[in-house]
Amino acid sequence: MKLLMILSVAEYADDVRKMMTQHNVPVYSETEMHGFHTEQHKPDIRSWFSQGDHGVYSILFFSFQDEATVNNILEEVKTQNEACSEERHNPFHAYVLGVEQFV
Repeated sequence: MKLLMILSVAEYADDVRKMMTQHNVPVYSETEMHGFHTEQHKPDIRSWFSQGDHGVYSILFFSFQDEATVNNILEEVKTQNEACSEERHNPFHAYVLGVEQFV
């Protein structure tokens, strides 16, 4: 069993949802993220509750899947990133972790 994680900017989240459906992933989770490039953004903790226009809104998708499904999805992520490299400044990022045990 593998833990598949795909990070996408919010703008392309529907593409990942479609990918999950096309590869027959029955269950996956997603969570919103607000990411920063630390060399460009230095958070001011004095204004903890204020929110500016800094950062990037992203979605993290994750699912436990068999190795074959994970490999198929990774190949599609690679294909989509290559096909859209000219127009997308934020490609998908996919990660896989092996699950040694589960109960």
